Amino acid sequence: MTWRDLFAGIKAGALDGVYLFSGPEEFIKREALDALQAKLLPPGMEQLNLSVLEGAGAREVIAAAETLPFLCERRLVVLRDWAPLLPGKAKNEEAEVARMLTWLENPPPTAIVVFYMRSEPDARKRLPAALKKRGAEVRFDPLSDQELLRWANKRLKPVGKSMSQEAASHLAFSAGRELNRLSQELDKLAAFVGDRAEIDVADIEEAVSPSLEFSVFEMLDFLFAGDAVRAERSLGLLVTGGQTYVGILAMVIRQLRTLTHMALSIRAGAGTAAVEKQLGLHPYAARRAAEQVRGLDPARLKALYGDCVDADFAIKSGKLRDREALRLAMLKIAEIRRAEPGTNFVM
Repeated sequence: MTWRDLFAGIKAGALDGVYLFSGPEEFIKREALDALQAKLLPPGMEQLNLSVLEGAGAREVIAAAETLPFLCERRLVVLRDWAPLLPGKAKNEEAEVARMLTWLENPPPTAIVVFYMRSEPDARKRLPAALKKRGAEVRFDPLSDQELLRWANKRLKPVGKSMSQEAASHLAFSAGRELNRLSQELDKLAAFVGDRAEIDVADIEEAVSPSLEFSVFEMLDFLFAGDAVRAERSLGLLVTGGQTYVGILAMVIRQLRTLTHMALSIRAGAGTAAVEKQLGLHPYAARRAAEQVRGLDPARLKALYGDCVDADFAIKSGKLRDREALRLAMLKIAEIRRAEPGTNFVM
């Protein structure tokens, strides 16, 4: 089920006995756990009816779940990042999983057990597969652009602010889609705009600290335009902010791969939607990528992507220092509008 289904079930009081929380969106995951707690546990009874376990064995989990609740109908047992769900072999894993699976055949009606994963469970293992088969898995995936707009405006409503779809999409593109980070940025924007009720794109560009992905995208914009000075300034800000040359080059390679797919797709008449679906891009990011490749030769972009991959290999094989390799890549990018396709770095 999705996290939306879970919230609907909590509101209706239609709750299962076991859940597996998975997926990258931690902000909503924590909100879901808080909502479960608020639904199940009367105020003041939380400590008596809530068990949060980490590194526990199956016996300890089962004992916590079979303890009768005090002055409420059900206990809440939260098991964080249980080792048998994670990649790799846990201690006594086969016995622990067998014991847990046997118990899960008939869990008591007086408890709800949440397997709370802050990283992805290993879907190849017996327990994650069994939990998914019984419909216990709740996926916490990032919000769509429309959901993000609703979430942002709900968050802004108490302070009398709002934003448009364009602004919400630009915020996610600039700062990333992780809601913990976006929550902080919304607080900052609400203070930044002062008495104005509407937060617009210009406010975001002025007040929001850009993510690594956005900063690299912006640096490529400058390079494609032949603006070496502003590209160098962007690089300096990235390095000052703690990014490594190797990490920046990796992001450049990733973005060039996306842009190459986009340019080839547009050339073939497929449009941006095909690349958006194939690469898992959000619509706003896909549109910005399409704008960035306008006027660029797909063959030159593809050759440039290969050159940057070669530069990365040169670092890892010791032929070039990381800083030198990145600067060579930037020089190559800045020359794309006049370079001949098929040229390569000289290593």
